[in-house]
Amino acid sequence: MFAKVAKLIAVNVALLLAVLLGAELAFGTWFSRDPLDRLGLVRNFSTTVSAASLYDGGGDFPYRRDRWGFRGAVDPAKVTVVTIGGSTTNQLYLPEDKTWQAVMERTLHASGRGDVVVANAGIDGQSTIGHLRVLRDWLPNVPGLRPRFILAYVGINDVHITGAWVDDLAQHTLIRKIRQRSAVWGLVDKLSGMMVARRAKLTHQPVAWDKAEWTDRPGRPDWRSDQAASAPESYRHRLKEMAGLIHQLGAVPVFVTQARGDYRIASGKLQGLAAGDGPNGIDQYHLLAGLNRVTLDVCREDGLLCLDLARDLSFGAGDFYDLLHNTPQGAEKIGRWLAERLAGLV
Repeated sequence: MFAKVAKLIAVNVALLLAVLLGAELAFGTWFSRDPLDRLGLVRNFSTTVSAASLYDGGGDFPYRRDRWGFRGAVDPAKVTVVTIGGSTTNQLYLPEDKTWQAVMERTLHASGRGDVVVANAGIDGQSTIGHLRVLRDWLPNVPGLRPRFILAYVGINDVHITGAWVDDLAQHTLIRKIRQRSAVWGLVDKLSGMMVARRAKLTHQPVAWDKAEWTDRPGRPDWRSDQAASAPESYRHRLKEMAGLIHQLGAVPVFVTQARGDYRIASGKLQGLAAGDGPNGIDQYHLLAGLNRVTLDVCREDGLLCLDLARDLSFGAGDFYDLLHNTPQGAEKIGRWLAERLAGLV
Protein backbone atom coordinates (compact mmCIF):
# COMPACT_ATOMS: atom_id res chain seq x y z
CA MET A 1 0.00 0.00 0.00
CA PHE A 2 2.77 2.41 0.96
CA ALA A 3 4.61 1.65 -2.29
CA LYS A 4 1.50 2.46 -4.35
CA VAL A 5 0.98 5.78 -2.56
CA ALA A 6 4.65 6.67 -2.98
CA LYS A 7 4.48 5.79 -6.68
CA LEU A 8 1.34 7.91 -7.14
CA ILE A 9 2.98 10.88 -5.43
CA ALA A 10 6.11 10.46 -7.53
CA VAL A 11 4.08 10.36 -10.75
CA ASN A 12 2.17 13.53 -9.82
CA VAL A 13 5.34 15.34 -8.82
CA ALA A 14 6.93 14.34 -12.14
CA LEU A 15 3.89 15.62 -14.06
CA LEU A 16 3.96 18.90 -12.14
CA LEU A 17 7.65 19.36 -12.84
CA ALA A 18 7.05 18.62 -16.52
CA VAL A 19 4.30 21.28 -16.65
CA LEU A 20 6.53 23.82 -14.88
CA LEU A 21 9.41 23.04 -17.22
CA GLY A 22 7.13 23.48 -20.23
CA ALA A 23 5.90 26.82 -18.88
CA GLU A 24 9.46 28.01 -18.32
CA LEU A 25 10.52 27.05 -21.83
CA ALA A 26 7.43 28.63 -23.39
CA PHE A 27 7.15 31.83 -21.35
CA GLY A 28 10.48 32.30 -19.59
CA THR A 29 13.29 34.38 -21.04
CA TRP A 30 16.16 31.97 -20.45
CA PHE A 31 17.53 32.25 -23.99
CA SER A 32 16.66 35.87 -24.84
CA ARG A 33 19.49 38.36 -25.32
CA ASP A 34 17.18 41.36 -24.95
CA PRO A 35 17.81 42.82 -21.45
CA LEU A 36 14.22 44.08 -21.29
CA ASP A 37 12.93 40.51 -21.54
CA ARG A 38 14.50 39.77 -18.18
CA LEU A 39 12.38 42.33 -16.34
CA GLY A 40 8.93 40.88 -16.83
CA LEU A 41 7.77 44.13 -18.43
CA VAL A 42 4.44 44.23 -20.22
CA ARG A 43 5.45 45.03 -23.81
CA ASN A 44 3.76 45.07 -27.22
CA PHE A 45 0.44 44.78 -25.43
CA SER A 46 -3.03 46.14 -26.08
CA THR A 47 -6.36 45.48 -24.40
CA THR A 48 -9.66 47.20 -23.66
CA VAL A 49 -10.27 48.62 -20.20
CA SER A 50 -13.59 49.71 -18.75
CA ALA A 51 -13.86 52.42 -16.09
CA ALA A 52 -17.66 52.47 -16.19
CA SER A 53 -17.96 51.29 -12.57
CA LEU A 54 -15.32 53.65 -11.20
CA TYR A 55 -16.40 57.20 -12.06
CA ASP A 56 -19.04 59.13 -14.00
CA GLY A 57 -18.21 59.20 -17.69
CA GLY A 58 -15.86 56.24 -17.40
CA GLY A 59 -16.32 53.91 -20.36
CA ASP A 60 -14.34 51.51 -22.51
CA PHE A 61 -11.01 52.58 -23.96
CA PRO A 62 -7.77 50.98 -25.21
CA TYR A 63 -4.85 50.42 -22.87
CA ARG A 64 -1.46 49.99 -24.60
CA ARG A 65 2.16 49.34 -23.71
CA ASP A 66 4.65 49.82 -26.54
CA ARG A 67 7.68 47.74 -27.52
CA TRP A 68 9.79 49.47 -24.88
CA GLY A 69 7.23 49.02 -22.10
CA PHE A 70 5.97 52.61 -22.00
CA ARG A 71 2.28 53.30 -21.81
CA GLY A 72 0.91 54.31 -25.21
CA ALA A 73 3.53 54.68 -27.93
CA VAL A 74 6.54 56.99 -27.88
CA ASP A 75 9.74 57.48 -29.83
CA PRO A 76 12.46 57.13 -27.15
CA ALA A 77 14.77 59.51 -29.02
CA LYS A 78 12.20 62.31 -28.69
CA VAL A 79 11.34 61.82 -25.01
CA THR A 80 12.05 64.85 -22.82
CA VAL A 81 10.50 63.67 -19.54
CA VAL A 82 10.12 60.13 -18.21
CA THR A 83 7.66 59.67 -15.35
CA ILE A 84 8.13 56.74 -12.97
CA GLY A 85 5.80 55.63 -10.19
CA GLY A 86 3.14 53.12 -9.27
CA SER A 87 -0.53 52.88 -10.20
CA THR A 88 -1.06 56.62 -9.63
CA THR A 89 1.47 57.17 -12.43
CA ASN A 90 0.32 54.37 -14.74
CA GLN A 91 -3.38 55.34 -14.33
CA LEU A 92 -4.72 52.10 -15.76
CA TYR A 93 -8.34 53.25 -15.63
CA LEU A 94 -7.83 56.57 -17.37
CA PRO A 95 -7.64 56.91 -21.17
CA GLU A 96 -4.19 57.88 -22.47
CA ASP A 97 -5.27 61.42 -23.30
CA LYS A 98 -6.73 61.92 -19.81
CA THR A 99 -3.65 60.95 -17.78
CA TRP A 100 -1.77 63.70 -15.99
CA GLN A 101 1.21 63.08 -18.31
CA ALA A 102 -0.93 63.84 -21.36
CA VAL A 103 -2.38 66.94 -19.69
CA MET A 104 1.11 68.13 -18.69
CA GLU A 105 2.41 67.62 -22.22
CA ARG A 106 -0.54 69.46 -23.81
CA THR A 107 -0.24 72.32 -21.34
CA LEU A 108 3.46 72.73 -22.07
CA HIS A 109 2.78 72.64 -25.82
CA ALA A 110 0.15 75.34 -25.43
CA SER A 111 2.69 77.52 -23.62
CA GLY A 112 5.10 77.33 -26.56
CA ARG A 113 7.16 74.28 -25.58
CA GLY A 114 6.06 72.04 -28.42
CA ASP A 115 9.17 69.87 -28.33
CA VAL A 116 8.30 68.33 -24.94
CA VAL A 117 7.46 64.61 -25.04
CA VAL A 118 6.42 62.84 -21.84
CA ALA A 119 6.79 59.06 -21.46
CA ASN A 120 4.70 57.16 -18.91
CA ALA A 121 6.78 54.40 -17.27
CA GLY A 122 4.41 53.85 -14.34
CA ILE A 123 3.85 50.28 -13.16
CA ASP A 124 1.04 49.28 -10.80
CA GLY A 125 2.21 48.34 -7.33
CA GLN A 126 5.71 49.69 -7.72
CA SER A 127 7.53 51.47 -4.90
CA THR A 128 10.97 53.04 -4.77
CA ILE A 129 12.44 49.52 -4.59
CA GLY A 130 10.97 48.85 -8.02
CA HIS A 131 11.96 52.31 -9.24
CA LEU A 132 15.59 51.46 -8.53
CA ARG A 133 15.25 48.47 -10.80
CA VAL A 134 13.65 50.66 -13.47
CA LEU A 135 16.63 53.02 -13.30
CA ARG A 136 19.20 50.22 -13.33
CA ASP A 137 17.76 47.69 -15.73
CA TRP A 138 14.98 49.23 -17.84
CA LEU A 139 15.60 52.84 -18.89
CA PRO A 140 19.35 52.41 -19.63
CA ASN A 141 18.48 49.61 -22.07
CA VAL A 142 15.99 51.57 -24.19
CA PRO A 143 17.85 52.56 -27.39
CA GLY A 144 18.01 56.31 -27.99
CA LEU A 145 16.39 57.26 -24.66
CA ARG A 146 18.09 60.39 -23.29
CA PRO A 147 15.50 62.29 -21.21
CA ARG A 148 16.30 65.66 -19.71
CA PHE A 149 14.16 64.95 -16.65
CA ILE A 150 13.03 61.82 -14.79
CA LEU A 151 10.04 62.67 -12.63
CA ALA A 152 9.39 60.29 -9.72
CA TYR A 153 5.88 60.38 -8.23
CA VAL A 154 6.63 58.58 -4.97
CA GLY A 155 5.52 57.79 -1.44
CA ILE A 156 2.15 56.06 -1.37
CA ASN A 157 3.31 52.50 -2.02
CA ASP A 158 6.39 52.77 0.18
CA VAL A 159 4.19 53.03 3.26
CA HIS A 160 2.99 49.48 2.66
CA ILE A 161 6.15 47.69 1.50
CA THR A 162 6.42 44.05 2.47
CA GLY A 163 8.69 41.28 1.29
CA ALA A 164 6.14 40.24 -1.35
CA TRP A 165 5.56 43.77 -2.63
CA VAL A 166 8.37 44.00 -5.16
CA ASP A 167 11.55 42.18 -6.13
CA ASP A 168 14.17 42.21 -3.42
CA LEU A 169 17.10 43.91 -5.13
CA ALA A 170 19.45 42.95 -2.32
CA GLN A 171 19.39 39.30 -3.33
CA HIS A 172 22.45 37.37 -4.46
CA THR A 173 23.22 37.98 -8.14
CA LEU A 174 22.51 34.39 -9.16
CA ILE A 175 19.11 34.42 -7.44
CA ARG A 176 18.26 37.71 -9.16
CA LYS A 177 19.11 36.28 -12.57
CA ILE A 178 16.97 33.21 -11.99
CA ARG A 179 14.09 35.32 -10.71
CA GLN A 180 14.26 37.70 -13.66
CA ARG A 181 14.15 34.92 -16.23
CA SER A 182 11.65 32.58 -14.61
CA ALA A 183 8.05 32.77 -15.85
CA VAL A 184 6.70 30.79 -12.88
CA TRP A 185 8.55 32.84 -10.29
CA GLY A 186 7.41 36.02 -12.00
CA LEU A 187 3.78 34.87 -11.84
CA VAL A 188 4.10 34.08 -8.15
CA ASP A 189 5.59 37.52 -7.53
CA LYS A 190 2.73 39.24 -9.34
CA LEU A 191 0.00 37.24 -7.55
CA SER A 192 1.53 37.75 -4.11
CA GLY A 193 1.96 41.46 -4.82
CA MET A 194 -1.70 41.72 -5.85
CA MET A 195 -2.79 40.09 -2.58
CA VAL A 196 -0.66 42.47 -0.53
CA ALA A 197 -2.06 45.45 -2.44
CA ARG A 198 -5.63 44.28 -1.89
CA ARG A 199 -5.04 43.86 1.86
CA ALA A 200 -3.60 47.37 2.00
CA LYS A 201 -6.59 48.68 -0.02
CA LEU A 202 -4.32 49.99 -2.77
CA THR A 203 -6.21 48.37 -5.63
CA HIS A 204 -8.91 50.03 -7.75
CA GLN A 205 -12.09 49.86 -5.66
CA PRO A 206 -14.74 52.54 -6.14
CA VAL A 207 -15.81 54.53 -3.09
CA ALA A 208 -19.36 55.84 -2.58
CA TRP A 209 -18.17 59.31 -1.60
CA ASP A 210 -21.70 60.62 -1.09
CA LYS A 211 -22.14 58.07 1.72
CA ALA A 212 -18.64 58.36 3.18
CA GLU A 213 -18.23 58.85 6.93
CA TRP A 214 -15.49 61.22 8.07
CA THR A 215 -13.76 61.42 11.42
CA ASP A 216 -11.26 63.72 13.12
CA ARG A 217 -9.77 60.94 15.26
CA PRO A 218 -7.13 58.41 14.22
CA GLY A 219 -8.14 54.76 14.17
CA ARG A 220 -4.79 53.19 15.01
CA PRO A 221 -2.31 55.99 15.69
CA ASP A 222 0.49 53.54 16.42
CA TRP A 223 -0.03 51.64 13.18
CA ARG A 224 2.91 51.20 10.82
CA SER A 225 4.08 48.40 8.60
CA ASP A 226 6.53 46.25 10.54
CA GLN A 227 8.70 45.81 7.47
CA ALA A 228 12.10 47.46 7.67
CA ALA A 229 11.86 48.51 4.01
CA SER A 230 8.97 50.88 4.79
CA ALA A 231 10.93 52.72 7.52
CA PRO A 232 11.69 56.38 6.77
CA GLU A 233 15.46 55.87 6.86
CA SER A 234 15.26 53.03 4.32
CA TYR A 235 13.08 55.23 2.14
CA ARG A 236 15.60 58.08 2.47
CA HIS A 237 18.44 55.80 1.33
CA ARG A 238 16.48 54.63 -1.72
CA LEU A 239 15.63 58.19 -2.78
CA LYS A 240 19.28 59.18 -2.63
CA GLU A 241 20.22 56.09 -4.64
CA MET A 242 17.52 56.91 -7.21
CA ALA A 243 18.88 60.44 -7.60
CA GLY A 244 22.36 59.08 -8.21
CA LEU A 245 21.12 56.66 -10.88
CA ILE A 246 19.11 59.41 -12.60
CA HIS A 247 22.19 61.61 -12.74
CA GLN A 248 24.14 58.71 -14.24
CA LEU A 249 21.54 58.60 -17.02
CA GLY A 250 22.30 62.26 -17.75
CA ALA A 251 18.91 63.46 -16.50
CA VAL A 252 17.70 65.77 -13.75
CA PRO A 253 15.75 64.02 -10.96
CA VAL A 254 12.42 65.57 -9.99
CA PHE A 255 10.69 64.15 -6.91
CA VAL A 256 6.97 64.82 -6.46
CA THR A 257 5.17 64.23 -3.16
CA GLN A 258 1.81 62.45 -3.18
CA ALA A 259 -1.64 62.92 -1.70
CA ARG A 260 -4.52 60.53 -1.02
CA GLY A 261 -8.26 60.81 -1.36
CA ASP A 262 -9.19 59.50 2.09
CA TYR A 263 -8.36 62.67 4.01
CA ARG A 264 -9.39 66.28 3.62
CA ILE A 265 -9.27 69.68 5.32
CA ALA A 266 -12.73 70.84 6.40
CA SER A 267 -13.10 74.19 8.19
CA GLY A 268 -9.36 74.22 8.77
CA LYS A 269 -9.39 70.80 10.43
CA LEU A 270 -8.00 67.47 9.23
CA GLN A 271 -10.61 64.80 8.62
CA GLY A 272 -10.12 61.21 7.52
CA LEU A 273 -12.33 58.59 5.97
CA ALA A 274 -13.55 56.26 8.71
CA ALA A 275 -12.45 52.63 8.56
CA GLY A 276 -13.89 49.57 10.25
CA ASP A 277 -10.48 48.13 11.00
CA GLY A 278 -6.89 49.10 10.38
CA PRO A 279 -5.74 52.65 9.73
CA ASN A 280 -8.35 55.23 8.76
CA GLY A 281 -7.82 58.30 6.61
CA ILE A 282 -6.13 60.30 9.36
CA ASP A 283 -3.67 57.48 10.06
CA GLN A 284 -2.94 57.24 6.34
CA TYR A 285 -2.39 60.98 6.16
CA HIS A 286 0.23 60.90 8.92
CA LEU A 287 2.00 57.85 7.46
CA LEU A 288 2.23 59.36 3.99
CA ALA A 289 3.09 62.82 5.35
CA GLY A 290 6.04 61.25 7.16
CA LEU A 291 7.48 59.91 3.90
CA ASN A 292 6.69 63.16 2.09
CA ARG A 293 8.77 64.99 4.70
CA VAL A 294 11.64 62.59 4.03
CA THR A 295 11.36 63.33 0.30
CA LEU A 296 11.60 67.07 0.94
CA ASP A 297 14.50 66.58 3.36
CA VAL A 298 16.47 64.57 0.79
CA CYS A 299 15.95 67.32 -1.79
CA ARG A 300 17.14 70.00 0.63
CA GLU A 301 20.17 67.94 1.71
CA ASP A 302 21.29 67.07 -1.81
CA GLY A 303 20.16 70.15 -3.74
CA LEU A 304 17.53 68.24 -5.73
CA LEU A 305 14.32 69.48 -7.29
CA CYS A 306 11.21 68.63 -5.25
CA LEU A 307 7.63 69.58 -6.11
CA ASP A 308 5.44 69.43 -3.01
CA LEU A 309 2.17 68.48 -4.63
CA ALA A 310 0.79 67.03 -1.40
CA ARG A 311 0.98 70.47 0.26
CA ASP A 312 0.38 72.88 -2.61
CA LEU A 313 -2.33 71.23 -4.72
CA SER A 314 -5.86 71.09 -3.32
CA PHE A 315 -8.17 68.25 -4.26
CA GLY A 316 -11.92 68.19 -3.84
CA ALA A 317 -15.07 66.27 -4.63
CA GLY A 318 -14.81 64.26 -7.83
CA ASP A 319 -11.01 64.22 -7.97
CA PHE A 320 -10.58 60.63 -6.70
CA TYR A 321 -12.61 57.54 -7.61
CA ASP A 322 -11.11 55.50 -4.77
CA LEU A 323 -8.74 56.08 -1.85
CA LEU A 324 -5.71 56.72 -4.08
CA HIS A 325 -6.51 57.04 -7.76
CA ASN A 326 -7.60 60.16 -9.58
CA THR A 327 -10.49 60.64 -11.93
CA PRO A 328 -9.82 62.50 -15.19
CA GLN A 329 -10.82 65.65 -13.29
CA GLY A 330 -8.14 65.04 -10.65
CA ALA A 331 -5.52 64.09 -13.25
CA GLU A 332 -6.25 67.34 -15.08
CA LYS A 333 -5.35 69.27 -11.93
CA ILE A 334 -2.12 67.35 -11.47
CA GLY A 335 -1.04 67.71 -15.10
CA ARG A 336 -1.65 71.46 -15.19
CA TRP A 337 0.04 71.99 -11.81
CA LEU A 338 3.14 70.08 -12.88
CA ALA A 339 3.30 71.88 -16.22
CA GLU A 340 3.21 75.28 -14.52
CA ARG A 341 6.14 74.34 -12.28
CA LEU A 342 8.22 72.71 -14.99
CA ALA A 343 7.56 75.32 -17.68
CA GLY A 344 10.62 77.37 -16.85
CA LEU A 345 12.88 74.31 -16.81
CA VAL A 346 11.97 72.29 -19.89
